[in-house]
Parts: sequence; C-alpha cells; structure tokens
Amino acid sequence: MAAAAAGVLLLAACGDADGGDDAAAIDDAAATEEEIVEEVDDDHDEDHDDGYDEEMTADTEEVPDPQPRLVVADAEDAVVHVVDLATEEVLASFDTAAPGAALYLGSEHRVVAAVQTAANTVQFVDAGTWAVGHGDHDHYYVDQPRLLDARLDIGTPIHVTTDFGRFAIFGDDEGAGVLVDEQALLDSADADGEVVETGRPHHGGLVQLSEELTVISGPRAGQDEGLADEVWVLLDREQVGSYDCPGLHGELRGADWTAFACADRILLLEAHGDHAHSREVFYPEELGEDFRLGYLRTAEDSNVFVSSRDDKLAFIDADAAELTVVDLPTDTATRATVDDDGNVLVLTDDGVLHLFDLDTAELLVSSGESVTIDDSEDAARFGLVGGRDRAYVPSPSEGVVHEFATNDDLRLARTMELGGAPANLVFVGAWPR
Repeated sequence: MAAAAAGVLLLAACGDADGGDDAAAIDDAAATEEEIVEEVDDDHDEDHDDGYDEEMTADTEEVPDPQPRLVVADAEDAVVHVVDLATEEVLASFDTAAPGAALYLGSEHRVVAAVQTAANTVQFVDAGTWAVGHGDHDHYYVDQPRLLDARLDIGTPIHVTTDFGRFAIFGDDEGAGVLVDEQALLDSADADGEVVETGRPHHGGLVQLSEELTVISGPRAGQDEGLADEVWVLLDREQVGSYDCPGLHGELRGADWTAFACADRILLLEAHGDHAHSREVFYPEELGEDFRLGYLRTAEDSNVFVSSRDDKLAFIDADAAELTVVDLPTDTATRATVDDDGNVLVLTDDGVLHLFDLDTAELLVSSGESVTIDDSEDAARFGLVGGRDRAYVPSPSEGVVHEFATNDDLRLARTMELGGAPANLVFVGAWPR
C-alpha cells in the first residue's frame, strides 16, 4: 500500500543545511552517481565486493582506524550537530523542523533518524562515518555529514525500532507504522516506506521480528487512541498471531527475542519461520500493583533487556524468562541505556553515573564526579549514550557534553563545550555492519 494512502508521506527535505563554512563541504558531499569512486585497494576488489562501494562519493576517504562522531540534537534550537570526537569540531549543523529531536541510530550504524513528534516529521542524517566488516578485519570510512533528502511526514511519531537495515517508525495519529530502508535513504530522495496499518489511531509501536515477520501494537475492537492491549504478528501483512499485552508501552528486538513492555508483564516473542513462539515474565507482586516497565534497551548480541523506573533498574533475561530488579541509590534522571560492550549505564538524579554488567546485573562502578542536572519543571529532557569505551552525558543547561571512560572506573575524561542546549545524543562510527 502506498504511504500516501495512510496519510504517511516520504517527502524531499525542506531547506538547506545551516553549517556556515561547512556548507560548501556538505554540498561537495552531494556527489552525483558519475562522481562515485572506489577507495578500496585494487587487491581487495574481488574479495570485498560487498555493495558498499556504491555509497562512496568523491570525498569518501578510507582511514586506518574508527573515526567516531557524536550526533547531537539541541533542546531549544531546531538543529542537529555532527561532532568529531577526536577534535571536538562541529563538522556540520543541520536545521530541523522542531527542537529537541529524539535520535535513533539505524542498524547499519550510519544513518540517524531525527524524530520530531511536535512537527509530525522524521528527518534523516548521514553521519558520514562508518565501518564495514570483512571477516577477520574491518574497513573504516569517513565522508562529509549530510542531511538526507528523504523525509517522513507522519502524525505523532514517537516509537522507533531499528533492525534488518530498516527503521520501523510508528505514527500514533494514523495507527500505522512505516518500514524505511536505510540504504534507500542513502541512495534516493524518493525512498518509499512500507506501511503497516492497524486501522485505529493509538500510541503504539512496530518491530521487524525477522526477515519474514513484523509485529505491531494491536488496539482492541472499539478502542481509539490510548495504549494498545494486544500484539499482532504479521506475515506478508496478514495476521498470523495475537498476544495479550495490556497497556503496551515499549518494544525492542534483541539477538533472538523481542520484548514488549505490558502493564503487568514482559511479553517475549521469538521468530520461528512463519510464526512466533512466546513467553511471559510477570512483574513481582512485592513491587506493588502500580509498578510497570516502559521503554527497553539491550545490546545487539544480547537477549537481556533493561529498563529503569524511579529508583529501580530491571533486567529481563529472555532466555531464562527471569526478571531481576535492582535498587538504585536514588531516582533515575533519564532512561538507562546499554552500549555494545555490554555496559548498562544509569544516571541518577544526584548527577552520578553508574555502570552495571548486563549479564549479571552487578553494579561495577559509580562515577567519582557528578554532572549538573537541572531539576526545574521546564528543564529540557535529555538522554545519555554509550560509545566505544566511553559514555556521553549531556548537560543542556550548561551547553556541554561530559565524556566518561567506561573502561577506567567511569573517570570523567573530558567535558566538551558545544554551546546551546545539547540534549539527545547518538554515537556513530565504531562498529562494522
């Protein structure tokens, strides 16, 4: 079904990048197909015909080591910055439709979705740094960052998941999700999204369970808006399974299992060809009837999910169908996150960063230094992110981003002065695809 039929449109982006002196470099990066060149050595051509050479422009450079970058959304200004973590230079700044965009890194570890709920739109940024795995070694590339031409206009986009080279973006107003191919975003301004509909507006989500199966939040008959109470499994857009999940709010795919946060339980689904197998893990009664989990985080190769609520940190082991709840010293200041090293990062409202082991739920270390947190009613919401051996914590009220060393007892390694109100972050450029 065409996206327009569901009130969902993929449009060319409006406006130009606002990058000052960087604008010319950004324009140079918009190379035509005739300008595409191969930067890989000739003796790699036959062994490494992986399809990624077509992404290279005349400005693409192969580099010997990862060149990570931080994509930063400002809470007050409608702008997204791309920062070189080696030099702290802002390589490019792109105008967005609204301030405070939520950022999601695609599963190919290059394209970032800037979700702007208030503006009913999603824009996409090519961070311009990526890695390609070749068996026993990796290749690393850099290029100029760019705001991609394709844009998704969809009513009230909030929940996003990323798997199998696609963004799965759900629009509450339509009660529909859109699967957007990351490679198509890089290749074309007219990239089409595949629409998955439920027929009724509600606050929901969409997950690619496998190459064959998708899962979408399912509102019950007669339900309009609010949270869904079911999860529907689809094969070729036909429903092949339905599972109870009252008050669904939060969904994420791990290595094998996909977790859904319901009001009274965690629903776990595992793809098996043309159908799914399920498990349920109910919340402990001793936590009270008001306890529930929402958003979920995990590492790409893990089946352990985490979620924080107030002064609790929950670990859901999908393989064992077990839930472990850990007490925190005080309430969380923002959502916990997980990096691909298997570190669980939690910032509590006293400004202290904590590091837990994803597999054991053990607290490994807490930071010796704290960051400033604005606890006023109109304070900007923000999120932390893990990088390679590093964690990044923004302080919107101070215009800075703090870097902690996760491989060195959460030592405060540096504080980067970015200005503005840096709030939401994505780390790009260290992991091969």
